[in-house]
Amino acid sequence: MTVTRNSFLAGAALALACLFAGPARAEDYPTRPITAIVPFAGGSASDVVSRILFERMSKSLGQPIVVENRPGAGGNTGSADAAKAAPDGYTLLGGGSGPVAANVTRYKHLD
Repeated sequence: MTVTRNSFLAGAALALACLFAGPARAEDYPTRPITAIVPFAGGSASDVVSRILFERMSKSLGQPIVVENRPGAGGNTGSADAAKAAPDGYTLLGGGSGPVAANVTRYKHLD
């Protein structure tokens, strides 16, 4: 395969543009507090473990993470609330695998 002068120059120009332009960058995240929904009662094992995790995440991200307990229906209530939240990355779901995996086989309707 032979490379023409024009294709070589076009490739070189593209490589230089990529080199000097730097990586594309999205908006900084997070820019505001994050909500974490725990679908179990406060003080439960899932709540305690989630709060430890979210506290460390908060320090790492530099933004507060507000934990909201929304118990009920074996974790389905809080999980449904998290699923219906705006898909902007500012709502997290904490807890075990019960509401996410096991309840799908146990209940006909999760919401």
